[in-house]
Amino acid sequence: MPDKSCLVSRLSRFVDLSEGEMAFVARMERNERFVSSGQALHEIGDPVQNLYVLKYGWAVVRSAEVRGRSQILRIYLPGEVIGLAEVGRGEALHRLVMQTDGTVCPFPRTAIAEMFKEAPRLSALLTSISSLDQLSLRQRVVALSRMTAEHRMIEFLITLRDRLDIARVGNNNRFQLPFSQSEIGDFLGLTPVYVNKLMRKLREEGRIEVDRPYVRILDREGMERQVGYSRIFDSIDTSWFPPAAA
Repeated sequence: MPDKSCLVSRLSRFVDLSEGEMAFVARMERNERFVSSGQALHEIGDPVQNLYVLKYGWAVVRSAEVRGRSQILRIYLPGEVIGLAEVGRGEALHRLVMQTDGTVCPFPRTAIAEMFKEAPRLSALLTSISSLDQLSLRQRVVALSRMTAEHRMIEFLITLRDRLDIARVGNNNRFQLPFSQSEIGDFLGLTPVYVNKLMRKLREEGRIEVDRPYVRILDREGMERQVGYSRIFDSIDTSWFPPAAA
């Protein structure tokens, strides 16, 4: 592949991909499709036929509407594979929506079975990355149930920066944050007014800079210490991985 994709960048943080593994990723990314902000990749109840490589842009998983509002349950970033959590179901439980304009590469879920056979180390790597996502979701549950509002906001920002680092997206600690205050509030269980108050407080304390739609974290280490953050995306135990496909 002449240009390294975000998925290749993400995977290459943990292993040096073989030619066979690079070829399999190229097959996953073969069919590109531009999608606009707000466009749904699937609706609740749709058959789950495809997974997606999110090549560019951001996507979110949204709940069914309750009293006219839905909640953001999951955020997908460039280079991530969308749909691994749904492969065990025949129909979609939630909406999958583009948060920004972007490009997705749909591939059939039967390709997962082919990957286990043709590229077992690549399968192990994607499984391990998915397990880190599950650990991150556990951290979010702790944040929502035990953390103060300020700590929730801090954990939200540094987790996004941590995940974007893997695909080498963003400029150091500066990154795009394509969400309204209302959407951030939905994700964190806060009101838009409180989100505005917290962002202003972090700015005034010199801990972040905001130049919409961009945010720069100025005190990453201090913020991580404040909330007891663990950089779970930094490394993966590859000791159990099978040999790479040639």
